[in-house]
Amino acid sequence: MKYRYLIFDVDDTLLDFYAAYSQAQRAVAARLGVAFSAEYAETDEALGWKYWAEFGLDNTGDPDVQRHYHDYYFKYLNHHFTALAQAFGSQAQAEDLLEAYFSALASCRKPMEEATLPVYRKLSQTYGMMIATNGVGRVQRARLRDFLPASAGVYISEEVGWIKPAKAFYQRLLEDGNCRPQDCLMIGDSLSNDMSGAGALGMSTCWYNRKKRPVPSQPKVDWMIETIEELPGLLRGGASG
Repeated sequence: MKYRYLIFDVDDTLLDFYAAYSQAQRAVAARLGVAFSAEYAETDEALGWKYWAEFGLDNTGDPDVQRHYHDYYFKYLNHHFTALAQAFGSQAQAEDLLEAYFSALASCRKPMEEATLPVYRKLSQTYGMMIATNGVGRVQRARLRDFLPASAGVYISEEVGWIKPAKAFYQRLLEDGNCRPQDCLMIGDSLSNDMSGAGALGMSTCWYNRKKRPVPSQPKVDWMIETIEELPGLLRGGASG
């Protein structure tokens, strides 16, 4: 069938999250007044995962987490940065470290592939392009600046009030687009948040599998690409049949 809307995930689909995160790590280290090193990165990441698990942020299938994710997320960051300052004997305040972190994330607009933005712009001539991302509004909108002119709608979990994979998140897109689930194709790298969430509502799904992982039996994946340049051909062929 012919889709009306293509819905894109952001981190590790349109944009390179690792590049942004690495930049943010260095900005936080500078605000702490310590050198960025392997030891620093190891300590930072160990503390990050500790508090991430403590606040249940991986449990995106939990309805409570889906609804209150950002409350937990900001508490997680406060605990993480407070502990990080203590670990390195810094007097820096958590709110200052948070600002350095968000500012550095927001300034990194590196696409996932060299062809990502050109392909996105080309497809926008035929399809309504929507962006669906779990994240903080001011950070994601700044990072997406190059994509916004070609986009029909941008949906960021902090602004929507729900995170992917919540049905309420995807229903908001359908309501705004005045469309049916079968009018949409969701493209993303996350099996749980993108493929499962969109598929549960009846949208077609396209797994962006750059790491060439085995295709799972669940959640159901309708299409798969390993590079963004495969997407136009897929849409001209089977996916648009």
